[in-house]
Amino acid sequence: MVRGLLIALLALLLPSAGLAEYQATTDQPRVVRGKTASEWIELLEKDPKPERRRAALVALSILGPKEPGVVVGVSTGLNDADAAVRRQAAQTLGEMAPAAKVALDSLAKTMESDKEQAVRETAAKALGRFGADAKPVVSSLTHALQDRHAGTRAAAAETLGRIGSAAGSATPQLVERLKDPDALVRGYAAYALGRFGDAGRAAVPSLAEALAKDAQSAVRRSAASALGEMGASAAAAVPALGTALKDKQIEVRRAAAESLGKLGPQSKIALTALTGAFKDADKLVRSLAIQSVGNLGKEAEPAVTSLVQCLSDEAVEVRLVAVEELGRLGSVAKGALPALKEAEKNDSRAAVREAAAEAIRKIEGPM
Repeated sequence: MVRGLLIALLALLLPSAGLAEYQATTDQPRVVRGKTASEWIELLEKDPKPERRRAALVALSILGPKEPGVVVGVSTGLNDADAAVRRQAAQTLGEMAPAAKVALDSLAKTMESDKEQAVRETAAKALGRFGADAKPVVSSLTHALQDRHAGTRAAAAETLGRIGSAAGSATPQLVERLKDPDALVRGYAAYALGRFGDAGRAAVPSLAEALAKDAQSAVRRSAASALGEMGASAAAAVPALGTALKDKQIEVRRAAAESLGKLGPQSKIALTALTGAFKDADKLVRSLAIQSVGNLGKEAEPAVTSLVQCLSDEAVEVRLVAVEELGRLGSVAKGALPALKEAEKNDSRAAVREAAAEAIRKIEGPM
């Protein structure tokens, strides 16, 4: 389907081209519109019309990165006089990832030095398509966090996150971006730091501050999610996550509840905040808070009474997760047995009744 769309685009850009479309045989070079890769590369390098050079990039994209010379040929488009051609070349190389790794340095150079901000941003995004394979250009991406264009800074931060812990050396610069004037940059900086895991643990205080103070809910949500991705390394941020359970925005509360669950027993000090979230207006927040309490294991014993109250929740999803978590707590939840037996007999949903029976077996243990 994608190849068909590219061929259609090629026909629009080169209406006078021959009727022959993509062809491949075992004994002849592959062609698109009657031209081989080398012929399209020559057109890309020499044709005076930008629209025809863009058409050459479409043709090379159809031929694909495994065709000899294609990746290097597309890379020449990064030096084109026309910004639209340069941008398309960067985008095409990104679409060829991971097979186009030979172009990483060229894309990094374009990201750092192209005079057009849209081209720099596209190059940064293209690098993100390579994921961890883009590790060799972490230094360039870190430098791009200082770009004067917010879109490029955001794309660089996102790409560093896609690389993961191997880009952990960028932690100090990403922490700085948590104060960026652009909310999208701040959000992607938080995302990247979360993806670093333990390698980004130095950012925990700054992420906790962003969660508590950033004016944009999308940034607060990203900070909460990032702390959860860090796991036990983010233990110092548990109070901030607990406070975020009362954030005025649902998405922030959901992210905070989920992240506390990922921290497991480290979230014990937020137990009061979690049980308070059992009464949240949003049923997903309630469910996530219940799951987070279940993840505390034996440390969840003080919350058993609150979990029992959730067996009367109006939302079947909440009742079901409460039953399941009580069962997962095992003998710690013995005090919930009368309520679970009541749910087994009288809950209006069969799924809850069946889950209650299973939870009772887990709590009572072998007879």
